[in-house]
Amino acid sequence: MRDSKRTNSTNGNGPVRREIVDLPLEMISEILSKLPTESILICRAVCKTWYDVSKDRCFINKLDNSQYQPTRLLLKPQVGRDINAPSYLVLVDIEKGKARQIPLDKMILDLQIMCSCNGFLCMASRKKLNPVVIYNPITMKRVILPPSNMKSTVLRHEVGFGFDPSTGKYKVVRAYTGFSSRRKVRRFEIISLGESSWRELTVPQSIANRDGWAVMFWNGALYWTMSKGISTIIVQFDLTDEEFNVISFPRHFYSRHASLGLIDVGGHLTLVQCAANVVKFWRIMENEVGGDLSLSLQVTYDTHVNWGYALGCSYVCQMNQESYLLQVGYWNHAHQRCENLSQYFPKKVQYSEFQIPGLPESFKTLCFKPSLAPLPATYVPSDW
Repeated sequence: MRDSKRTNSTNGNGPVRREIVDLPLEMISEILSKLPTESILICRAVCKTWYDVSKDRCFINKLDNSQYQPTRLLLKPQVGRDINAPSYLVLVDIEKGKARQIPLDKMILDLQIMCSCNGFLCMASRKKLNPVVIYNPITMKRVILPPSNMKSTVLRHEVGFGFDPSTGKYKVVRAYTGFSSRRKVRRFEIISLGESSWRELTVPQSIANRDGWAVMFWNGALYWTMSKGISTIIVQFDLTDEEFNVISFPRHFYSRHASLGLIDVGGHLTLVQCAANVVKFWRIMENEVGGDLSLSLQVTYDTHVNWGYALGCSYVCQMNQESYLLQVGYWNHAHQRCENLSQYFPKKVQYSEFQIPGLPESFKTLCFKPSLAPLPATYVPSDW
C-alpha cells in the first residue's frame, strides 16, 4: 500500500504529495483542465510531470474547449496624450468581481488591441503600418509580423486577425488609408502566419473608399463596420476563399446618429444599433437562396435613458438570457472621459454597476478567453 505521508521535495517550491504526482496522466490532465489558466501556470513549476502535461497539445485543446474556462474581459487602459501609457492590461473575472494586471513590455505599450482569436491578441498602431504583433497575454509570448513594403503616411490603419479552419492557418488582414507620392491610397493586405510578406487584396468598388473600424473575428470570417460620410455598411471577409461580401441593410435601417457594434447573442453574430434611448438587435443571417448575408431585426428595447453626447454606452456581450454587459462612458468632474461596467436587464429596465477594484478609469474592453496555446509558427523579421 502506498504511504500517504511520503512526499517528493525535489522541486524548488516545497514538498509535493507523491500520490498526486503518481496519478495516471489522464487523471492529472483532467484535474488541471478544471483550474484557471493562471493556476495552471503555477502548477507548471511544481514538477516535470505537471509541466509536460500542461504543455501537451491535446491538453491545451481540452482546456480551450472546457466549460471551466469561461470568457473573461480584457481591458486596455486609455489615457490622455500628456500621460504615459500604463504598462499593463487588466484581466477581469466578472463573476468573481476580481481583476488582475498583466504586464506589457515597452515594445507594445503604444499599440492598440485590434482583434482577438483563440486566446491571441493582434496589436498594432492606428497611425503606423509597423509593427503588427500577435501576443498571448497569458503566457506573455509574442511574434512580430513582417513589415509592409508600402511607404506611405498613414491616416488610418485597422487590422483583423482570425483562423482559417480549412487550412489550419492564422491570417492577418489589414486595411489602411494613406498618402504615397502625394496620392491618396486605400489598400487591403493579407498575410498567413509563416509567410514572409504581405499580399495585396482586390476589393469591390463598394468598399474601396470606405474607412473600416471595429473588426471582429467570427466563425471563420472577419467582420468590419465600414463608413463613408454618413453611410455605414457591414463587410464580411471569408478567410477561406479570401473574398469580401457586403451585408445588405434593410431599407428601413437608419444608421445616422446611431452607434453600431457586433456581439455574440445566443450564439449568433448580432449587430447592436443604439440611437438616443432605443436599442435594436439585428441578427446577421445567411439567405438560403444565393447565400447572401442580410440583417434581420430580432428585438427592440426602450432603455429609458437618453445617453446624449456627454454619456454613451456600448454593448460588450450577453451575460445571460436576461441581461447584457455594458461599457458606459461619462465625463468626470475634471472633464476627463471615464468608463464603468454595468449589467443591463432590458425587460426590467434595470441597470447595476459593477464595483470591481483595480479597474482603470478609462479603457477599451474586449471579450477574451485565456489560452495557454503556443504562438503559431511565423516568420520572424531580422530587423526588429
